[in-house]
Amino acid sequence: MSIYNKTTIIAVATSKLPAGVGIIRLSGPKAIEVTESLAPSFKNEKNRFMHYCELVHDGEVLDKVMVVKFKAPHSFTGEDVVEIHCHGSTAVLNKVTDVLLSFEDVAPADRGEFSKRAFMNGKMDLTEAEGLCDLITAETDQQRKQALKQLDGALGSQFENWRQEVMHLLAHVEASLDFPDEELEIMEQANLKGKVEALIAQFDKAISQKAGQRLREGFSIAIIGKPNAGKSTLTNLLTGKDTAIVSDIAGTTRDVVQSHLDIAGFPVVLQDTAGIRQTDDVIEAEGVKRSYKSAELADLLLLVVDSSEINNIDEDLLKQLQPGKSIILSSKSDLVDAKIPASLNYQDNEYKIIDVNLTDDSSLDKVFPELETMLKALFKDAEDGAFLTRKRHTNAVIEAKAHLENAMKLYNNPVVAFSLADLLAQDLRDCAAKIGEITGKTDVEDLLDLVFSTFCIGK
Repeated sequence: MSIYNKTTIIAVATSKLPAGVGIIRLSGPKAIEVTESLAPSFKNEKNRFMHYCELVHDGEVLDKVMVVKFKAPHSFTGEDVVEIHCHGSTAVLNKVTDVLLSFEDVAPADRGEFSKRAFMNGKMDLTEAEGLCDLITAETDQQRKQALKQLDGALGSQFENWRQEVMHLLAHVEASLDFPDEELEIMEQANLKGKVEALIAQFDKAISQKAGQRLREGFSIAIIGKPNAGKSTLTNLLTGKDTAIVSDIAGTTRDVVQSHLDIAGFPVVLQDTAGIRQTDDVIEAEGVKRSYKSAELADLLLLVVDSSEINNIDEDLLKQLQPGKSIILSSKSDLVDAKIPASLNYQDNEYKIIDVNLTDDSSLDKVFPELETMLKALFKDAEDGAFLTRKRHTNAVIEAKAHLENAMKLYNNPVVAFSLADLLAQDLRDCAAKIGEITGKTDVEDLLDLVFSTFCIGK
């Protein structure tokens, strides 16, 4: 039985904009009953089949609809669920919803409440619920793929495997409590140290991989260079619209201008930065400071250089580029031979150099393939496995790792040999609890509102 054994919730599950079809979803103990009161012909119809009905209230036909019911526990929420497929006008959806809400113990759903009930009734874990939210909001193909993988339980399974490994080690440690004279021997036989160290290494790898969060938030690409190098023109070319102001006046761009792109299915946050130069203008100097900060934090860098005017600022920027994560865009074909200092080892292909004409859209045919290659390289390490997609995942793994590291300090310290097993057991319990918090295996009441408040109404 559902833990929500009184209230039936209702919401429009589709957009409230006028459409051919609008779906009203109900979940709870009265979902089927109140629907049948409006459509008596629906009463004896089969479960999980669409049925044509007229919704009638006080002798008035509200709409001609298609209705399907899902009896508990075989539904999305684990409760009785009904979906009413109405005509999608605002008037119809509002009228049918108002009538349904007039029944006792029927209430409007909160944001994400259907998914929250699915979690509370054991239909999905928290990572799967987050995957569902990501799938609903996915804007690129790679986001769609990642969200589906998480919704299918790939990430939750990884966390559960880790938790089970820790619980297995905990069982050995607790078993040694019954044989205090053989504590270390029992732990050594279980290879406690080796297994804990292996888990720490897995946690380190998961923490270091940023691909999951980048897929949700966007890979950052910073465009840097001197004033009037063509950064804003390049931004407008890449976005296909007048995103940034283009002017011959140096210092026009004084802040970071962000645009969102889809490059080969990868979400990208493109950053057009202020031109870098020495200046006495306080506002422009702050813009330059932000440019450097954007370059430091960016996943990829695009350095725009006019090779006819190379100076010490260009050379300083060239030295700060990261091999494998930087592209130099030159407006002069002789840049490689004449202008880039040999000390930068450009001949070893540390940086991709592309000759572009910023007044010609065809230049993008050279730039986009290189960006796609670099984005795929950033994603490659995590492509085959599950990876952390939210800050809360990362924070929990960091804390779980700290418990394991403390356990290793105790294990390697002969001074705490007395009651060693008790101390180790506590650290392992805390580690398992922290991992379980991610999927909802342990008490996470404080997290639920945070997780499900990001959902839309009706999901």
